[in-house]
Amino acid sequence: MPQIVTVRTKDDTTGESIAVVLSQDAVCLGPDGQPWSGVSLKSEEARKLAARLLSLAMEIEGKKELEQKNSLNTLADLASILVFHDGSEQSHRAFRLALDFATRSLARIQLAGIFGIQSNKFEPSTLPDDYEWQQGWLERLTASYSGQAAKEGIELRTTLLAADNQQAIMDTFDGGRFDLIIIPYKFSGHSHESSTLKAFMQSLAEARKSKILFCP
Repeated sequence: MPQIVTVRTKDDTTGESIAVVLSQDAVCLGPDGQPWSGVSLKSEEARKLAARLLSLAMEIEGKKELEQKNSLNTLADLASILVFHDGSEQSHRAFRLALDFATRSLARIQLAGIFGIQSNKFEPSTLPDDYEWQQGWLERLTASYSGQAAKEGIELRTTLLAADNQQAIMDTFDGGRFDLIIIPYKFSGHSHESSTLKAFMQSLAEARKSKILFCP
């Protein structure tokens, strides 16, 4: 069965790019009835491929944005930063970025830890064990983060929220009172079926006074 693989790669002219690789047996019939090198996709398969390509493109753009952060003068006068965290490595990078910005401007950091999230999408888990171990992991992480922030003279406040407490998560945005909101890129997702993700992104859109940064 023909396979499609999409990966980030290097380009001699522009740096990073996206490679779409087809397996050797990828052959389909063209409009003229002749065999073409390619694959025929159903609508659902096409949407998944498009979502994957968009995800890779945003990762590359996000990386470039992080590389240019030293030149972002608009972020030099931050007073408050909200960062979301689910215990993942991507979330850890988001906190490190928040701490970096805070040390430059002496901003206060509010960390919102979300526990009980499914591993493959931004949806509450149905397994009680996920809530227990993820909460414990976040408690250990935030204790470590508090020590790191204290050494830098930065005020760090932490709040742990269950993924199934949708209202509490939405209230975290608090009318856009944060100058900067940093979110792990995995929180953005591309699923139109996730009610939790829809509500999260809607609250994010309503935080018009806040600058938004997705961390890859």
